[in-house]
Amino acid sequence: MVRFACAGDLLLLRHETPAETGRVIPPVRPRLTLSAQPDFDLVHRYSAWLERNGKAEATIEAYHADVADLVRAFAPRRPAELMPHDVRTYLAGRSQAEQWAPATVRRHLQAIKSFYRYLVGEERLRAPGPAERLAEPVVKPDAPLILSEAEVAVLFGYLESAARGPAATMERMDLALYGLCYFAALLVSEAVGLTVDAVRGWPTALHLTVVGRGGTRSHVTLDGDPAQWLSTWIAERPHPFIRAMEPFVFIHPRSHVHTSRQRAWHRLRQVARTAGLGEEMVGRLGPHTLRHSYAAHLAARAAGVGALREALRQRSPRHAAKYITA
Repeated sequence: MVRFACAGDLLLLRHETPAETGRVIPPVRPRLTLSAQPDFDLVHRYSAWLERNGKAEATIEAYHADVADLVRAFAPRRPAELMPHDVRTYLAGRSQAEQWAPATVRRHLQAIKSFYRYLVGEERLRAPGPAERLAEPVVKPDAPLILSEAEVAVLFGYLESAARGPAATMERMDLALYGLCYFAALLVSEAVGLTVDAVRGWPTALHLTVVGRGGTRSHVTLDGDPAQWLSTWIAERPHPFIRAMEPFVFIHPRSHVHTSRQRAWHRLRQVARTAGLGEEMVGRLGPHTLRHSYAAHLAARAAGVGALREALRQRSPRHAAKYITA
């Protein structure tokens, strides 16, 4: 059982058995009345602040939900009235009741800290805020899942074969999308966010302008079969039902809407399972696995940290170096 122990103003994780604790800390639950409505306007202002500061859409959505839960749980008390003990108790209760992993605790605490930094900087809350001195659980990162070059060949070999049929529009989109995740080492958010006007060149040599996290732009060259796959898809992509989606490359051939990151994750597992990859592998597979695998295969060919940084478009050598030492 994961429990929190307090050391001063620190939030610490430790494991205890029911016999050691003797009791269960219940999660903080909202008890709303007509006079105890949460101040969600404050949460919306915080989310708008995150957007102005260039945070990714997924981050804004996650932090907004986490902070809204906090505000709802303590209503009618205002967030400015909360103390470190309140935040500790709230996180401890939810962690135990919902069996959060340390990484989940860490994300919620990071969201709450960010929220109070907003209140200090923009809404005149007295520094440092009740969460600032709470220590985040140390999360040991899992080693990234790496496909072997043979497994990559099986995956794309299956898609190439399946994409040859005249009615295989879905498979041709998959081939183009996952080709970007592996051969161009794009994040799935970068791949699904690609726009038609960001692709230039001819079928076997394309130049892409990629918009990454925080709106940063980078340039990627794609050639050979992956360029041909993308060119073929762009030539037949369906017209979207929603006008605002017209710029995007990846329009779902059945729903005619901009395809999502979630669909890319789910569909890749379907494809891998059909292609014959092992069930254990399929259960852990995601589009980011393709990027990790590309980097590992590049490193195996004696590529240095500089070449890996360039291929992955990373500023810090620390992330690229992990593939050299893997």
